[in-house]
Amino acid sequence: MSHPTPDGSLSAPGPLAAVLDRVGIPRSLALGYLALGLFMIGDGVEQGYLSAMLVGNGFGQSEVALMFTIYGITAGVSAWMAGALSDVFGPKRLMLAGSIIWVLFHVPFVAFGIAGQSTSVLLLCYGLRGFGYPLFAYGFLMWVVRTVRQERLGMAVGWFWFAYIAGFSTLSPLVAMRSSR
Repeated sequence: MSHPTPDGSLSAPGPLAAVLDRVGIPRSLALGYLALGLFMIGDGVEQGYLSAMLVGNGFGQSEVALMFTIYGITAGVSAWMAGALSDVFGPKRLMLAGSIIWVLFHVPFVAFGIAGQSTSVLLLCYGLRGFGYPLFAYGFLMWVVRTVRQERLGMAVGWFWFAYIAGFSTLSPLVAMRSSR
């Protein structure tokens, strides 16, 4: 027999479904929360070591600082635009676009910017890559807001912020520490 999920869909009960229901995670969004947490772990691990690694590989401190400044500006603009773009293209497409942007600019950032010791490629690709994670993350937030019933929305948004912060601020330092050993 099917049972209603917190987000209003119907699903067969199971042990994982029961746990998700109990803690207030909409089943239809559970993988999205996991993906958000993983995305933010990656972003946090990178923030912890990238500056020192780049300086250690011959890039100047001012170049690295400029790179992070450009990234912050593009990430801020992307976060600001995410709600409107979600209305135009839909949250799932926005998440896909964010993922594609991130990968599309990460590859040349590593291959030509870092490995090729090119400051201009480093600045361009890392800066443009800054558009990726906010489109993914805030596209997912818009999906949560559009999907979850009003009486469960506060809990669902709380889980969004839990996955975001747990990935970026809590688990990423642990992952970075483990990988540096």
